[in-house]
Amino acid sequence: MTHIADPIRILHADDEPGFADMTATFLEREDDRIDVQTATSATAGLETLADTDIDCVVSDYDMPERNGIQFLEAVREEYRSLPFILYTGKGSEEIASDAISAGVTDYLQKESGTDQYTVLANRITNAVESQRVKRERNRQLDAIESAKEGISILDEDGRFIFVNEAYADLYGYEPEEMRGEHWELLYRDEDIPRIYEDILPTVEENGYWTGTTMGLRADGSTFTEDHVLAMTDHGELVCTVRDLSERQGDEQELSRIKRAMDEAPIGIVITGLEQEGTPIIYTNRRFLELTGYTESEVLGRNCRFLQGEATESEPVDAMRAAIEADESVSVELRNYRKDGTLFWNQVTIAPVRDDDGAVVNYVGFQQDITERKEHEHRLRALSESVQDLLRADTRETVAEIGVETARTVLGLEANTIHLYDEDARTLEPVAASDAIYELIDELPTFTPGDSIAWRVYESGDALAVDDVHADPDIYNPDTPIKSELYLPLGEHGILLAGSETAAAFDQRDVVLGEILAGHVTSALKQVEGTEQLRDRERALEQHNDRLESFTSVVSHDLRNPLNVAQGRLQLAREQCESEHLAAVERAHERMDTLLTDLLTLAQDGETVTDREPVALASLAENCWKTVETADATLITDIDRTVLANESRLKQLFENLVRNAVEHAGTDVTVRVGALDDGFYVADDGPGISEDERETVFEAGYSTSAEGTGFGLSIARQVASAHGWELSVRDSADGGARFEITGVSFCDS
Repeated sequence: MTHIADPIRILHADDEPGFADMTATFLEREDDRIDVQTATSATAGLETLADTDIDCVVSDYDMPERNGIQFLEAVREEYRSLPFILYTGKGSEEIASDAISAGVTDYLQKESGTDQYTVLANRITNAVESQRVKRERNRQLDAIESAKEGISILDEDGRFIFVNEAYADLYGYEPEEMRGEHWELLYRDEDIPRIYEDILPTVEENGYWTGTTMGLRADGSTFTEDHVLAMTDHGELVCTVRDLSERQGDEQELSRIKRAMDEAPIGIVITGLEQEGTPIIYTNRRFLELTGYTESEVLGRNCRFLQGEATESEPVDAMRAAIEADESVSVELRNYRKDGTLFWNQVTIAPVRDDDGAVVNYVGFQQDITERKEHEHRLRALSESVQDLLRADTRETVAEIGVETARTVLGLEANTIHLYDEDARTLEPVAASDAIYELIDELPTFTPGDSIAWRVYESGDALAVDDVHADPDIYNPDTPIKSELYLPLGEHGILLAGSETAAAFDQRDVVLGEILAGHVTSALKQVEGTEQLRDRERALEQHNDRLESFTSVVSHDLRNPLNVAQGRLQLAREQCESEHLAAVERAHERMDTLLTDLLTLAQDGETVTDREPVALASLAENCWKTVETADATLITDIDRTVLANESRLKQLFENLVRNAVEHAGTDVTVRVGALDDGFYVADDGPGISEDERETVFEAGYSTSAEGTGFGLSIARQVASAHGWELSVRDSADGGARFEITGVSFCDS
């Protein structure tokens, strides 16, 4: 019989506490594996059994309330296979017969002396060892019975990376022939679409699929296969197949399956339904590695032993509901290892059915997804940090938030942010975590070409250096820092993290660090844009102040003296006649026109408001009446309505008409016509040469002695304020044609 090394937990029920304690002392002295708990009645003993894992019960016969036989009967109702030894001072054939009928494991009468405790210890260990061997044998038989499948593992591309002999035999191949082949090798062309369209999407959604498929052997024959698919956390597909058309299997084949399941990259357990509490009857090696338990500590227990205080009820309820409904389920929950550490476990449970469709077992697949969940947590934390970064209004504040996020979210305890100083052409330290000062006394300022930091800043590519002392660009050869992580912040600077441990940063640190660096870079860009906007607002405010001062000078300080001069001119004409007075009057009119145009340019805004429908033809005719046109002729060849500020649009027409009369002569013909996206004002004058077609719109430019040089500039300003464009080209008559485009009509 196999010797057991695990503790033997004994419950000794005896209504004489002194005798029970003495018995416990001698038993524990006989075998240091024995641990005895005592109870003074059957009722107390049943309470202990409900709360504690017990390997064997030792009971007196003559006890109050219930005697030893009644205690045995109560134990057998709940614990059918638990060893029970009746150890009594009141011996008789009748008691022995009743005990055997009630299912006693052994019967021993109390004797005088201490040798009896050696006998009792031997009876206990024999009973416990016998029960454990029997349980192990039953577990193996159950596992073999429920695992008569061939097993294979596919990579993400659907190619075999592992095939056991049972799997290969089902299809008539050798395992080495199948490795590297695609799973389509094993199915008829007409069966492949179902796998792509129905089965694989189910696996991707639920992590698991079970059903029947038609397998194709190497010789072209087919067979119906019981098929189970499970997806691992790394995207691999674990396939188990059993030939339903020809059930065969021996101990050697089942042993190979068990070995193959032990090599599976996920934890696998099988639970029995016939036993009370659906205990685990099989577990593979990966499950034991995942949880830290030994096989003997796991078998016979419900998987609930992995749960604890931090296990949420929702996924547990989902598993319980699925089991009650005989359905598959996949959940994520926090479990506990044997050493008490928490881990995230992705559990997929599915029923295993017999040929009649009845559920006979449950198979569970368990994967440690702690790293994935931690990665997700960090991503969420990084996303939440964006709001804090974007609320920052200075580069220094952004850097401080970036350093703190790198420390608390990414675990980069010693890190700094250096920002680029455009004037000095250096990377200046702006923010740093406290831990960085445990590694260096003073934060460096990096200059072009003097460090790994500057090299990475210029390249723009994140870099993890396992050993900075092996890099020729190391800034300080005497630094205690051995490995560093460099994260460029665009043109703004760089985030650095250091460690006294070599190769402390891996690709996950680089990926998460680049995400944080992107957030910090965006925040720095926003701060830079905000500062530029503030500068523009200050410049605009100064410009408006100067403009207001200018318009005040024009409208008051210049207009008043002009009014005085015009009044004096009138008085002079009343006193005398002189040909010079007419010239003075023309000069006054010239000055008045200049002042009016200057005020128009200065006071009218860059955008228009209060738009309304305006008929172009009638507006042009009204403007014609208000401008001195002498013998000029107006032709309106347009019947369109635009949405515009009528007063400003009138300024545009008046200045274009006035420009035509001044530059094309008093007998000029002016035509207003329609364009696809606007209208035009054309004349039959001398036109404008190509090299002057932009110059004419500059304020103050004029080729006429009578012109102010502001008319066309005002016209373009009006067009621009409406969101239109004003340009000039040759008219059909050789003159100038001013086109206003980008106009939306409101009459169509």
